[in-house]
Amino acid sequence: MLKFYSFYKQATVGACNIPRPGFWDAVGKAKWDAWDSLGDMSKEEAMAAYVEEMKLVCSPKIVHCPL
Repeated sequence: MLKFYSFYKQATVGACNIPRPGFWDAVGKAKWDAWDSLGDMSKEEAMAAYVEEMKLVCSPKIVHCPL
């Protein structure tokens, strides 16, 4: 889910431009790290990556059960 968050932030805000949250904010740090890892990815790239990730999550999974 952090991928979706990071792609959303990159597409709507741009590159991460806020200080990293403090030690006690584990969730905030995880979100910040995911967003910051995208670097200077463009808005268009972030939107395309969001859609591609959603396709992976929503694609039907074929499970083979041995008889």
